[in-house]
Amino acid sequence: MAEITLTDELVALETRAWEEIREGRLTVETAGAAQAAITAHALAVGESRYEVEQALKARVRQPAEPPAPEGEG
Repeated sequence: MAEITLTDELVALETRAWEEIREGRLTVETAGAAQAAITAHALAVGESRYEVEQALKARVRQPAEPPAPEGEG
């Protein structure tokens, strides 16, 4: 399977949603904005919405390289 291209906007929306989930304060507005952007992107690139969402969640929730501790890097 080819790698799905994700935009900075999608990553930012999912990052915001993930932060809100982890803090127990996810809003309908944030969730709706993320889902709408995922659906629009999937249609634009001809991919399954499900596959786009899974790739996006993997990128945001399990980044390939963990961030460097503060004060390093």
